[in-house]
Amino acid sequence: MNITEKIDLAIKLKETGSTDGVYDVPYKDGMLHKAAYMTNGEWQIFLDAMPKEARKEYGEGGGDEFSEKNGHPPKMASYGSSSRMIYNLSREKKGFHFEKKLSTTIGGKANLDGFYEDENHYIFVEAKCHEPYTAKNVTVSKCYEGLYRYINERMLGSIHIDMETSKCGRYLNVQYLAGGEKLERFDLKQMICHLLGIATGMLKGTLERKQSDFIYLLYDPTELDIESDAKEKIDAIYVRTCYECNLIDFAELFRVILEFLIKTEFQGVMSGEELDSIIVKFTFTLASQDFYPILIQ
Repeated sequence: MNITEKIDLAIKLKETGSTDGVYDVPYKDGMLHKAAYMTNGEWQIFLDAMPKEARKEYGEGGGDEFSEKNGHPPKMASYGSSSRMIYNLSREKKGFHFEKKLSTTIGGKANLDGFYEDENHYIFVEAKCHEPYTAKNVTVSKCYEGLYRYINERMLGSIHIDMETSKCGRYLNVQYLAGGEKLERFDLKQMICHLLGIATGMLKGTLERKQSDFIYLLYDPTELDIESDAKEKIDAIYVRTCYECNLIDFAELFRVILEFLIKTEFQGVMSGEELDSIIVKFTFTLASQDFYPILIQ
């Protein structure tokens, strides 16, 4: 059993008081039995209770959350699913949306796990549950090279991205550093994409230039009942992920991304004073599942 399965089962035990029950999924000529998921019946009840709008948003999202595929149950049926976590924590907030897509201008779409807006501000949410406990993809499209070089130049070592062109010439093999330390767990590639999406929206006018609060919802596993050897490793990875996140000045990174887009794609769209105003109204908060509901009240 790998480490993510141990986390998933521990969450199941914490929430239900038992690890009994499996999700049966067809595979080849037989059936696989997955214990770290809701049962088939529990999954159907969960899905039937989901409001039509949320179901539509997840159905049209980029995560393919509802499909059985290649011997795996639906992703959202996993007790360690970040989509399941944010849905359960946010579904009572009127006007909250899931799977928000934003154009990044240079690299396709950013897919944010959560989004809320009122007349005064936005809330953007990225959710992580068991994702930090698996290896990260360190390959990105060459289309990011100009931005990454600009980040290296403007952030003067507070963030640095080592880049090497792949053998085929179409991709970059990258290593992200913050404060001189390698980022082993925190997904900076994804956060740059999300900030590109928000910046693009504000430059295009599809997002207003108002208060923007970004919440990084990271599941805290430290209270889970897990065998001691695995728990020590899991807790260490969680602490490391938080530490890496706190090395990064996200407001300054957002500023640099806005500057790059203004220089390369949106010349004359925004003055320096307007950019400063956006940064003053931007916040980033790292939150556990216990703290998050307070932030979205």
